[in-house]
Amino acid sequence: MRPSFLPACHLTLLFFILTGAYAYNPESSLSEKEEFIAFKGGEGLTPEDRVILENFVRHAVEYAKALDREKVAAQCRNSPEMFAWVEFRHLNCLNIAYELTGDPAYLDLLRDRIDLFRSVLSTGPDPYLGWYGSPIPPRVPKDNPEVQIDELQMNFRAIALMGRWVELARMDAAYEQAHRGTIAAYLALMEDHLFPKWDHRGHFKDLGARGGVYRGLDYPLKGQVTLSHVKLSIMLDGCLQLFRITGKDMYLRRALKIGMWFKSNLSLKNGHYEWMSWCPAGEWDVSPDHEDRWKVGWMAPDPNAAWYVTSLSIALNLYQHGLLFDRTDLQRFITTQKAMCWNGNMENPEYRNVAGEKNEHVRGRYLSYQLAHYDSILTKLAFHGPHEPEQLQKASNPWQGGPAAQEYVCEKYLMHPVILDNPQPYRELGQTFLSDPENRTWYENHSFEVVAPGAVTPRQPSGMFP
Repeated sequence: MRPSFLPACHLTLLFFILTGAYAYNPESSLSEKEEFIAFKGGEGLTPEDRVILENFVRHAVEYAKALDREKVAAQCRNSPEMFAWVEFRHLNCLNIAYELTGDPAYLDLLRDRIDLFRSVLSTGPDPYLGWYGSPIPPRVPKDNPEVQIDELQMNFRAIALMGRWVELARMDAAYEQAHRGTIAAYLALMEDHLFPKWDHRGHFKDLGARGGVYRGLDYPLKGQVTLSHVKLSIMLDGCLQLFRITGKDMYLRRALKIGMWFKSNLSLKNGHYEWMSWCPAGEWDVSPDHEDRWKVGWMAPDPNAAWYVTSLSIALNLYQHGLLFDRTDLQRFITTQKAMCWNGNMENPEYRNVAGEKNEHVRGRYLSYQLAHYDSILTKLAFHGPHEPEQLQKASNPWQGGPAAQEYVCEKYLMHPVILDNPQPYRELGQTFLSDPENRTWYENHSFEVVAPGAVTPRQPSGMFP
């Protein structure tokens, strides 16, 4: 499954933008002397499409070429978590550039830049390789300012990034043959270090029929805490990618566990789904100072549109594999998008959260490009409506026209033609998984339908552990 490097407004990214530690120049533009970029099916592109895609590809190349080992090592020391939200999202644009063009030069450039990140790997308190450095400044503990962390989300971003490179490299027999050593090295890093260490360290918790969750944040927190759905989606992306390139059922089972957790937290109201951004999963989520309070101090629907989009991708990615979520679930998500998250006005759209709320905490465009494939009105809104001029306007911006445009570029130019022919393009993979009797029995023992009223998130531990 193509990894979903979706736009996500994250505290750490926001901190770096506001403080200037990460900056872009909104006035920058590429030289008109740049070589013409040939896109697959380019004859069907409008001049506006070409501007968007050419800028997207050139931003990816310029960012990658500006990286060197010194910059990567410095960022790792300062805050390795930022690899998840900046560097790896920039670099994934090179995977997409290859898909758009078929030019292996983009895979070559990504390979060379991944080598920079591999060169700064080290071990910490156990034998597993990782990227160790300081938490971002707001999260450095006062009683332990020298603490070094190896961050969970960033590791799974790396899995999705490298895994997608492997998958694309294998699509060309000659390229695969020439890069057998690189592929083997990536697989060893992912399967022997980046994935298993989090189980070894106790960060994954199997919840039985309720699914499974990863626990732990990007800074030391006693007893850990269940990750929100938007963060768990990163783990799901990595697991699906590992399944696709290894064929090992354990990775798909892990992805399904995450999907089950998301599904078990859906509320069904008047034919549509609603959900909370964060939900407690176990006693580790209880505050150590207050026996009837959660560690997370707030509980509400996703307040940021990008979180909504990314959380929803958990269900949509599994639906496209023909697993866990079916057409009924899809229609309920479509109703949420059309009736709750959008005012229905094509010319002057306004957006709200999944509960239909709009306040000072609810921000952004609650519009899933991935969901838009499955409804003609949403397709028009997402790809041919009032947002098109804005997408074109942002094209020259290295961030807005690059990493932040990934979902738009992937879904409009790569996935939409595919899904028009096959709404579940990876269903065959899901069916292969289910063809094994042991897998089917396991799946049938874990799959379920959401019945009204669905989930009711306990506001206090006493509501979960009476």
